[in-house]
Amino acid sequence: MLSAALLVALLAALLAGVVTGLTGFGLALISTPILLFVYEPKTVVVLTAIFSIFINTAVVWDSWHESRKRLALTLLVPSLIGVVVGVEVLRVIDPDYVRLGVGMIVVFSALLLVRDVRLPGADTRWGTLVAGSASGMLSTSTGLAGPPVVLLLASRGLPKHEFRGTSALYFLPMSVAGIAVLALRGLVDASEVPLGLLLVPAAIVGKALGTALLRRVSEGAFRAVTLGLVILTGTLGVATAAWALL
Repeated sequence: MLSAALLVALLAALLAGVVTGLTGFGLALISTPILLFVYEPKTVVVLTAIFSIFINTAVVWDSWHESRKRLALTLLVPSLIGVVVGVEVLRVIDPDYVRLGVGMIVVFSALLLVRDVRLPGADTRWGTLVAGSASGMLSTSTGLAGPPVVLLLASRGLPKHEFRGTSALYFLPMSVAGIAVLALRGLVDASEVPLGLLLVPAAIVGKALGTALLRRVSEGAFRAVTLGLVILTGTLGVATAAWALL
């Protein structure tokens, strides 16, 4: 008989798969709060890293032809530099202050995009450089790696299939790098790996449901969902940072 904790974890993986299958991002935003109800934060990070690799691989597999590979690569290269910078940021600045400031900027930027206001420089090489660097830096300093890249893709007005494929192609190597760093730091417990793999089928089923939903969602609705997820991410970042600082 399945335990209550495992049922909750399977639900988290399923919902994370649905969102990622639909948009190409948002996995941790959905799975982390649910998993924290039943597991310790360290375990949650490992579980999310494990099944995120499988979900992103599945999305990349079926969206390879729609994805903008050059754009994903030009985002990934500066993000690797940003990862190193983010570690240094943690040494000199309280991450809660960073999370608070970034969260406010993210929400404001997403609201501008809701109003169809293009972010300045989004269509330039500098825009790509800034988004990739910011994503990498925030991944290691605050955990908010998604918003800079998602805001860039949304500001460029990518069609839903290209948006989904490009974002998944960018986040896949980030997921692989994340689990590698956790393993090198000795933060992956041997008992967590089988549990993480046990969640993969539920995540893949969710991804299939999200992919099926993508075919029925209009471009306008897709944009609303993606920007809504970004606003939610930024709002949660502001709320958690403010709570910690108070």
